[in-house]
This record gives sequence, C-alpha cells and structure tokens, in this order.
Amino acid sequence: MTQDPDEPLDGDIGPAPVLEPAAARADTAAELRRYEAEREERRRRTNAVSGRIAVAAAALFLGFLTYDSVNTAVEAHAKGDDWVYPPAVVAAVCTVALAALLTWAWRRRRLGM
Repeated sequence: MTQDPDEPLDGDIGPAPVLEPAAARADTAAELRRYEAEREERRRRTNAVSGRIAVAAAALFLGFLTYDSVNTAVEAHAKGDDWVYPPAVVAAVCTVALAALLTWAWRRRRLGM
C-alpha cells in the first residue's frame, strides 16, 4: 500500500460539493428566472411572426383559388358547360373562407392579441 495520499481512492467520486451561501443561490435563481422570461418573450415573438406569415400565405392561397374558380366558371358558362356546381361553388366557398380569415385577422389585430 504505497499509494500517494493526494490520489483519489478507487470509487472516489471527487471532493465534496461546496455549499453556496443563500444570497448566491437567490442570485442564481433570479438569473435563471430572467433567462426564462427572455426566452419566453423570444418564443412569443417568433410565434407571432410565423402566425402572420401563415395567415398571409393562407389568404394568398384562398385568393388564388377564388380567382381561378371564378375564371373557370366564366369560361364554362361561355362554353355552355356546367358552371354552377364545381367552379362557382368552389369560388363561393373560397370567398367565404377568405372573408372569414381576413375578418379573424383584422379583429385579432384590432384587439391587440
């Protein structure tokens, strides 16, 4: 047994942890709360931007579908084909959905949500 007294023994996990004073623990907890609040604010901003992008993309998509369906209905009517059921109904549904989406977005913006 010629082991150096400064060397750790087999199975030794290291020195005992040094307990921090209560003030240091409180400062650490306050700092962690501040970091969490900052992260939450960044998450909210990112979600708000992505929500605006999604609403704009949906509005553009519905606007294009409305335009295309109305155009198809006009062409079908000129040819004497069925124009009410497929194209006109799709145009009406897309117009209602677009109006609902824009109304929802306008109200949400007006209420500051």
